[in-house]
Amino acid sequence: MLKLEIISPKEKVFSTEAKEVILPTESGEVGLLTGHIPLITQLKLGALKVINDSSQEVFAIKGGYAQLVSDKISILTDEAIASSDLEASEIEQAINNVEKQLANSESASEKQSLSKLLKYYQLQESLLAQRS
Repeated sequence: MLKLEIISPKEKVFSTEAKEVILPTESGEVGLLTGHIPLITQLKLGALKVINDSSQEVFAIKGGYAQLVSDKISILTDEAIASSDLEASEIEQAINNVEKQLANSESASEKQSLSKLLKYYQLQESLLAQRS
């Protein structure tokens, strides 16, 4: 079994044992199983999957870094939320707010960070749709 910890600057988001963990990396999805060689990789905005025999949990993450050493995976990310914790009304409101800010934004750097935020909320929306 793999030991997994997802950590954000605010808190330890999640800690568990898993049979397999699938990471959204800059070069595509990477599946990790017990006995995988040590690894450090940059993560992109996407869905992180935690798989066990009878269950699968999915997290929307904003990117970050993953380190695997001796079957222990540490995920460092700005933000992660379990798909089971997603609320449709909150996501819809967040998307509307970001779209309004984006429409009124004039600076390129602000537009870039707002569009990344919009993609994060859209990812949450798609995970919520898959959950139903």
